Amino acid sequence: MKMAFRPTDGWRWYFDREYDSLMLEVSSDMLFRSCYPSKMLIPDVFSEFSFSVSDAASYYQFHNCCHSLNLTESQKIQLSINGIVAANFLKPQMPKSWYFSQQSTEYTPKVADIVKVYMQEDGLEVCMMVVEVGEHASLCIIAQPTFFSMNKTFYFSEAIKVMNDRLALAQQFAQPDNSIVLDDEELELKAIS
Repeated sequence: MKMAFRPTDGWRWYFDREYDSLMLEVSSDMLFRSCYPSKMLIPDVFSEFSFSVSDAASYYQFHNCCHSLNLTESQKIQLSINGIVAANFLKPQMPKSWYFSQQSTEYTPKVADIVKVYMQEDGLEVCMMVVEVGEHASLCIIAQPTFFSMNKTFYFSEAIKVMNDRLALAQQFAQPDNSIVLDDEELELKAIS
């Protein structure tokens, strides 16, 4: 059975100091915890505030672009909500393009594009979603399960600013062979008991 998950005016954001995370209360028995720690967040998120009409529009925009991804429905929801957090509530990031190879063709990214990059060291193809576009670099989040490359673990929904000349539009994307399977609990929406 497919889960109906649509934003309502009852959703609210708040910062949970115990978990050091921005939370989205969806209902009295469902809570989403973003994956970004407080040190990455702007000061505006440390109080309670409503899930806005703009947040809802971004949610639908991100979620609609996730259909081609080889992810579960709950992972697509998680990716979409983390996309909102990354685009609206993260402190400015510096590009970390040294991880990725320059592309041979020119591409101009748009918000919610599913893009691919290639790891500099081993050529591994990685899928990302663009959440904020800049003239020379764009903020992206990793849109595939956690993987290891270049002596670093790259996490699902991790935010990385990437120079635009490293990005290429991706049509379809499947899970790579060296992905790390995390506990289902980490990838599912968190329910309040």
